[in-house]
Amino acid sequence: MYIRVNTELMSGAFGMALAVVFWLNKGNVGFLSAVFPETVLVLLAGLSAILILRGLIAGEPTTLDLGSAMPVIAAVVIMGLWWLGIRYVGFVTTSVPLFAGLALMMKRRAGPLSLRDVLVALAVAVVVVGGFFWVFTEVLGVRPFRAPLL
Repeated sequence: MYIRVNTELMSGAFGMALAVVFWLNKGNVGFLSAVFPETVLVLLAGLSAILILRGLIAGEPTTLDLGSAMPVIAAVVIMGLWWLGIRYVGFVTTSVPLFAGLALMMKRRAGPLSLRDVLVALAVAVVVVGGFFWVFTEVLGVRPFRAPLL
């Protein structure tokens, strides 16, 4: 199924909605803790505003094929489940399957998967997740990553 949509306007509106939702839910944190997240949210809102203006002024509808959007929709659903699962299962136990699974989803589009593809995806996921886990827990001192099952 094909639809025509102004992608710049829609992307800007989506980015602005995300910025507003995150801004309203950021909670009470100290000044030093809030500098980085607030900067990211202001940048997101600014870029979204530029996209909205561009979409309103010079945006032209683009034809999108919704049939090829299913892998993207599946990836968004999987990442939503990952986000929910971190609290209950832990960062490492949810992130390794997530990163390996998404890598294999992308690899599968190029052809059938082999055992080597699966092993490489798992090895890379373990290294990436282990690196993030180490940086956040040991270097930055963020302890919530030591959740239930890691």
